[in-house]
Amino acid sequence: MRKNNLKYFYIISSLIWMGAIFWGSAIADYSVVPGVGEDHNDFLSGTVHILSYAILCFLFIKSFIASDLVKNKAIIYGFILASLYGATDEWHQFFVPGREAHLSDWLLDVVGAFLVFSFYKYATIINVGRKH
Repeated sequence: MRKNNLKYFYIISSLIWMGAIFWGSAIADYSVVPGVGEDHNDFLSGTVHILSYAILCFLFIKSFIASDLVKNKAIIYGFILASLYGATDEWHQFFVPGREAHLSDWLLDVVGAFLVFSFYKYATIINVGRKH
């Protein structure tokens, strides 16, 4: 895939993923979601938060890298943007009937983004070490 096409692929993928997160946050009653029902538990919820924002952070970082941003800045901006989106998502849930905003949910979002941030930072350090 050409560099320009890759950039648009990651940007569009980021927007679609943000939309999926927004849609999931707008569900007032999880009993209507197949496979979840009344058994909606904290472990599943926490796992979904962490994975959702790990993927979002990855997509943001790849979008920035494909847009020729310096890799270190792309990693930092991707983490910050994913964390900020998590905060706005919790704020959005505050207005959804039957839902509540929780600081703990946002912290799980940050953990997911931080896992990807850490992976990229570690990989960057390893690659720099190999060049010397």
